[in-house]
Amino acid sequence: MRFQYPAVTAEKGNGKNRSRAIFLTTTAFAVLCGGMEAPAQTARTAETTTESTASAAARVPFDIPAQPLASAVGAFGRQSGLQVTLSSTQAGAIRTNAVIGSFTPAEALTRMLAGTGVRGSVRGASAVISLGGAQAPDLTITDGSTALEAITVGKSARNAATGAGFQGTPDWVYETPASVSVVSREAIEKKQPRNAYDLFSGVSGVSVAGAAQNPGVAINVRGLQDQTRVTTTIDGARQNFQQAGHGYTSNVYVDPALVRTVEVEKNAAAGVGSGGSHGGVVGFRTLTADDVLLEGENAGGWVDATTGTNAYEFYGSAALAARTSDDIDIVAALSRKHLGEYAIGKNGTLVGNPGGDKPVFTGSDTTSGLFKAGLDLENDQRIEFGFVGYDASFTTSTALATLQNTNHVRNLTGTLTYTWQPDDPLFDLKGQLWWNQTENRQWRSGRNDYGEFDVKYGLTTYGFNLENTSTAELPAGDLTFHYGTEIFLDRAGADAVNHDAGDADNTWWFTGPNPKGDRWLSSTFASAKYEHEEWLEASVGGRYDYYKIKGSSVIDGGQVQTGTETYCTYQIPNGPCLGWATRPIYSDVIHDIDIDQSGGHFSPEALIAVKPLEGFQVFGKYAEGFRPGTLGEMLLGGSHIGNLMDYAPNANLKPETSQTWEIGLNLKADDLLTGGDSLRFKAAYFDKTVDNYIALGTVSGSPAVGGQSSSYYAYTNLLGDSRLRGVEIEGNYDAGPYYAGGSFTYTKGDFSTTYSDDPWGNATSTGNGTILYVSVAPKYRFTADVGVRFFDDRLNIGARANRVVPSEQLGLFSTTYRAKPFTTFDIYGSWDFNENASLRFAVNNLTDVAYVDPMNSSDFPAPGRTATLSLKVRF
Repeated sequence: MRFQYPAVTAEKGNGKNRSRAIFLTTTAFAVLCGGMEAPAQTARTAETTTESTASAAARVPFDIPAQPLASAVGAFGRQSGLQVTLSSTQAGAIRTNAVIGSFTPAEALTRMLAGTGVRGSVRGASAVISLGGAQAPDLTITDGSTALEAITVGKSARNAATGAGFQGTPDWVYETPASVSVVSREAIEKKQPRNAYDLFSGVSGVSVAGAAQNPGVAINVRGLQDQTRVTTTIDGARQNFQQAGHGYTSNVYVDPALVRTVEVEKNAAAGVGSGGSHGGVVGFRTLTADDVLLEGENAGGWVDATTGTNAYEFYGSAALAARTSDDIDIVAALSRKHLGEYAIGKNGTLVGNPGGDKPVFTGSDTTSGLFKAGLDLENDQRIEFGFVGYDASFTTSTALATLQNTNHVRNLTGTLTYTWQPDDPLFDLKGQLWWNQTENRQWRSGRNDYGEFDVKYGLTTYGFNLENTSTAELPAGDLTFHYGTEIFLDRAGADAVNHDAGDADNTWWFTGPNPKGDRWLSSTFASAKYEHEEWLEASVGGRYDYYKIKGSSVIDGGQVQTGTETYCTYQIPNGPCLGWATRPIYSDVIHDIDIDQSGGHFSPEALIAVKPLEGFQVFGKYAEGFRPGTLGEMLLGGSHIGNLMDYAPNANLKPETSQTWEIGLNLKADDLLTGGDSLRFKAAYFDKTVDNYIALGTVSGSPAVGGQSSSYYAYTNLLGDSRLRGVEIEGNYDAGPYYAGGSFTYTKGDFSTTYSDDPWGNATSTGNGTILYVSVAPKYRFTADVGVRFFDDRLNIGARANRVVPSEQLGLFSTTYRAKPFTTFDIYGSWDFNENASLRFAVNNLTDVAYVDPMNSSDFPAPGRTATLSLKVRF
């Protein structure tokens, strides 16, 4: 089947200046795509080609989701600075790739059309787009406009553009010489996630720790998690919230209904987001107006509702968007979710599960929303305001429900973003002010030996990012400089109020492990990238991080004798005392510990990538990382609830550093078995060594000057190297009527198990202590996804298999986090009534397997078989 679309015309002003601007904009297109040769490689035919010899245009930040061609052209025009109009709305059957990142307009257009079957030719100020290798007619344009003539597309164009049926991965992922993964909006809707935990089930190199009772998630990348080892952001704003507890300490609160895409960078990089971390960057990007509006429309919205079995009671969202004639775009969305207490699977045997068939308090009520407004200014400037709110209520408890804590979590994120992309290769500027506040207001029920408490855990982060990209054309290639800085402040603390007067001295059970203090961090970065034709890319760069931590902590210093008292040793009933003695009087010693620490570190990186064959790229990268201790690590104090153990701060805690080597490959091929099919493949091997890994363990001595030597739990540095190695594979094949995809992850973590239990050098005895907990990623994780399409792609039916093999956990808590290998199966499907209405269904854990995710507590096994049904209507 073939489709013929009428002509499309793009205009940008009149006169020689506008013609020159268009001419310069297409220059990089010619350099990158105009039939260049690599060693032992024939001339390459680009899917979008240009024939121009002018200098390359400036790079521009693009954020264009995968969408129908008609609306993609409009988004491309707005973001590139070209005024684009489409004379027909019948191009909706063609879906383009997502384009996210900084590119010249020509590079962005190449990525957007890659794999669609659409080809182009530009001669000066004229352009033609057609299918296949047919010779494009020579169009002469004299009024400064660019003509996009008749577009003819085969039926397989959409298949390659959407990245097959697996993760909806856009083509640019398989063209980027880095370990990156993407979860698209299409993949999110297909999975129908119960919470954000489910978003990462098929992402190689990524595991998620998340208690079934808590809708927040802790993300593990290549074996590292918690305490900001992995940077997580929402629209560029960091989510640094930490709350001390058993197991993991970090939680990111984000609603999948508001997420348009998730991008995962698995290796340290000289750019925004990597400062103060070395486990990668996970970026959640929320909805934009382009995601909501129908093609060719300036106002519209959607309503999406889901219900299901196994306590999946309701999950709904609504969105509205508008675009005005004076370059203003607005989007607003609201989501509501109610989940009950699910039942676990009935098939299989669980290890260490005391909770029975239906874990208690696994339900939650969540309300989320967002609002964004953007304004395109003159001189290629844009300013955008964004706000995302998340509000969740849920109860946490042990599996036996002997303890009950009611939680009310609120996560608020605000961003103000400015971009400037003039027609100047020296400037591609982006600045952002952002703010995030996460707090958990918790009510804790009374226990046998103490009463109720009201506790507020909170962390507020303020941040600023500024980055720029400059390009220069050299006789033998192109040189690109990317440089900037990011600065943020974490301000954390906890407040506790006791209901019983006898608990007045016990509020430090909550405030001690979640101390008050400030943590500043700045990261200045720069990198230089050289590109020779299409076959060679090399870059060097680095970043310098500087941190400052200031705060106070309180510790139990034991008891000292403050005097004596006389007491009766034998009392005659209703008579005199016949014997007297004296005894000492002891008082508790409380030490206030002030910490004011700072330091800096430079982390270099280098990369080289080569394309020996068309569609095949190999790359290698070396990167160092740096992570100073957090407030929760350096200022840990107080006591475990019930005075079970005492905690102490460690001002001598050394920052973690790491060195990572990785080698990877990208593969893109089309028309392999049938006309219009596509194969996309990405693989990487990494080897990371972490020095001074920070873990919680038993120590001796005292952090107070002149303090009494005692036993504490404190964060300390493991001795020797901790090593993480692994293999990550993602790929998909799409032939149109059917597709197959999958991912594979192998992770081996060799953590040191020795450390000095005398961090302050004043212990009465030394030896090796006991590590409390180190999170270890699963050893193997495999996902396979296959599907078929019918009735011109209106009906889609697929199946997914998931296999997980845990690693052996480390530390004292390892016995409470036990899991066995498991395999689950899911089925899913969708029916498009028309372009505005669709019905989706999914059955997760089809075989009703009883299992515990390796990074979860064995107290709370995963949900059993769950079926869901969704209806989405757009208008």
